[in-house]
Amino acid sequence: MNRAQLESALRVLSQSRGYSFEILPAQRLAEVKRLPAVVLEPPTVALVEGRGHGRISYNVTLHILSLAAKLSAEQRSNILERMESDLLDIFTDLSQDEGVIAVEGLGITPREFALTTHGEISQTARTKVISYF
Repeated sequence: MNRAQLESALRVLSQSRGYSFEILPAQRLAEVKRLPAVVLEPPTVALVEGRGHGRISYNVTLHILSLAAKLSAEQRSNILERMESDLLDIFTDLSQDEGVIAVEGLGITPREFALTTHGEISQTARTKVISYF
């Protein structure tokens, strides 16, 4: 699985859960206009093993954002819980792709009003995706 295939798989998995999908570097997250959204930071290569064919490891950061400015604390908590569940499902489904060897070290961090100027809540997932090339 190369970078384009990884990005495509994450797009399909995100959109199937009702999110708009964008690929943006961290410094451009404020440009997201359609929420709820999944934003993938461009994956970076962590390790390549082999020549011609082998294994490639990508560092992946995926953000889920949803509007929350006018929601109660309980409503925000419910949305954060759903977004966390969606991230776990996205990476579980990705790990079952035939081109993926493993998804390792998944960590998820919740945030409020931190990434855009839209009054959003978000969950940020960071992981390593190991695949064949």
